[in-house]
Amino acid sequence: MNGFKSFLIIANELKDVQLKYSHQILDKLVAAGAKASLVVVDNADTIRQSLSGVEAVIVLGGDGTMLRVSHELAGTDIPVVGVNLGVVGFMTEVIVSEIDHMIRRLMEGEFVLEDRMMLSGSVSFKYESSPEMSDPHDALNDIVLARENSLRLIAVKINVNDKYFDTIEADGIILSTPTGSTSYNLSAGGPIVQPDARLMVMTPISPYSLTSRSVVFGVGDKITLEMIEKRKDSDNIGLVSFDGAHNLKVIPGDIVTITASPNVFKMIRLEESSVYEILKKKIVYKDVDSTANQ
Repeated sequence: MNGFKSFLIIANELKDVQLKYSHQILDKLVAAGAKASLVVVDNADTIRQSLSGVEAVIVLGGDGTMLRVSHELAGTDIPVVGVNLGVVGFMTEVIVSEIDHMIRRLMEGEFVLEDRMMLSGSVSFKYESSPEMSDPHDALNDIVLARENSLRLIAVKINVNDKYFDTIEADGIILSTPTGSTSYNLSAGGPIVQPDARLMVMTPISPYSLTSRSVVFGVGDKITLEMIEKRKDSDNIGLVSFDGAHNLKVIPGDIVTITASPNVFKMIRLEESSVYEILKKKIVYKDVDSTANQ
């Protein structure tokens, strides 16, 4: 595989204080004969304006930073590698001490590209004076329908491919990609999925049921989630969240439609570690170290 010669560095200023590591990478790339520029993740317009001619993006931050970048790069087909300055870093595989190693491999073509599927979701607002459909939003990790503020459960009717599937009372419902399976889905008791798989995982959040469990759907399935009113004395307001970045309020009768997005997020992998090795490294060993230090 040919190496990259043109880079955009996207930095999270809260993680990379004074852009110390970002400038180090910029200087090293230029010294190696590459073209490189630097922007901060908070400036979405500048990111989009800086993509012309870029062959690869280097992100400095944590998984949250990678999610924000994925939204800006959706549909561009530009691959991304992450330098971890966050806490866990499932999507940011490079650590600071490996920066020189990363630059060499990127420029010499010693990497693999991995397509990560994304979800696309939209909301049909049924009870407004003029019913309308929201713009579709992509999500790399998950789309979540949950209660807004009340401590009461919400009731959600679930259809799959326009056929009734189930009605669940819970704190919410998570629709996760394989990439997102190690995020909120994992916290809610959902399964871990190989990140380059093509499927969707639905996991209820604290369901009021002895039988509600995660369900795996195919990449071609269409899932609809409709809030229904089961109790007249509750506020019945929910929130749909796309990767925690874009939120829409919903009420009973509103319908959230979720499918696989036509866009993918291209990730650059420098090491061929499996998701299970990464899980051990990022969570299992971290928990052991945390317990040992108590």
